[in-house]
Amino acid sequence: MAPLKLLIAGGGHASLPLIKMGHIWKRKNLEVTLVSADPWLVYSGALPQYLAGFYEWHQTSVNLEKLCKRYGTGFIQAYVSSVNPAHKSISLSTGETLTYDILVINVGSRTPATSQLPNVYPVKPMSRLLSLREKLESGAIKHLLITGAGAAGTEIALNLSHPKRKNGVVITILEQADHILSAFPDKAAETARRILTERGVDIQTGVTFDEDSATGYDAVIMATGSEPSSLTIDHPFKTGSGGRILTEKTLLVPEQDSVFAAGDTADISGFNLPPVGVHAVKQGKILRENIEALISGKDLKTFKPLPVTPLIISNGPDHAIFTAGRFTVIGKSQAILKYMLDMRWMEKYTLPASRRRSVIRLIRDARRRSKK
Repeated sequence: MAPLKLLIAGGGHASLPLIKMGHIWKRKNLEVTLVSADPWLVYSGALPQYLAGFYEWHQTSVNLEKLCKRYGTGFIQAYVSSVNPAHKSISLSTGETLTYDILVINVGSRTPATSQLPNVYPVKPMSRLLSLREKLESGAIKHLLITGAGAAGTEIALNLSHPKRKNGVVITILEQADHILSAFPDKAAETARRILTERGVDIQTGVTFDEDSATGYDAVIMATGSEPSSLTIDHPFKTGSGGRILTEKTLLVPEQDSVFAAGDTADISGFNLPPVGVHAVKQGKILRENIEALISGKDLKTFKPLPVTPLIISNGPDHAIFTAGRFTVIGKSQAILKYMLDMRWMEKYTLPASRRRSVIRLIRDARRRSKK
């Protein structure tokens, strides 16, 4: 009997547990293939520290092609241009058409394009932003503008302005709201504002970016929110918040019995979740269990998000701000926790089990790096 085909469109956080099932599902007559525009997944939680030189590339990225090969999952580097559920097929930017029995759409998000200037770098997709690290380290960027002071923009500013960084850069922040981290507890916002101000960062609030604002800066980082990358895909599915594909609580797309959506691509009915990595990571487990249920003829499970969205905003290697709902804790312990969580997640997908560090060793390494 010909094998069933699972196509994973997009190599986001929620896709990784599925990739690791390649060999196992092959024995159950399910062939798994990842289609990704990029051969690397950049872990968004590590990006600010990577830009500042506190994390290295191997601590920030997952080689998707290598991961697929290790677990017996096929890999195709291409964009998905359209989905035709009537024919159970997707079309790729290469001109190729692939058929599927089960489809997962998890193509991530992008920063809305508001400028085409060559010195403007959107936070997402992250591939272009990554090139800034070399320019920052060489001192080629002396004046930097960050537009948007939500979690991403603020965390980048905190890391790039950290005293332990070499080749310091003069930073200006433009924020449309009346204060930075406007969606976070006052304690977190005020702490970040105080730290940045003490380091000489110029914070301008109530200001909207336009191309004239970029004059006089060597680089501009656009951190002004995100929109789903699925907006570039021709598909017939219903959409919800921000154009994200609507799903049921099982992550199935309504009126489809074999199409799932997850991560920043999905708007899960009844939850109104922000598009952040912690939810995508949790969705990966449910996706894996529901695909297993689908091929076994069992009932699907429902996704249950965390009651509040936890987030750790790093301030270099030795300090961080932890928030969850209205709760905020700030200090060195939070930086140690972030390093442990970041590396534990990364090593799950980049190292064999025999080479992964224990929790105790990760904590010890985190303490050591915070003292350097």
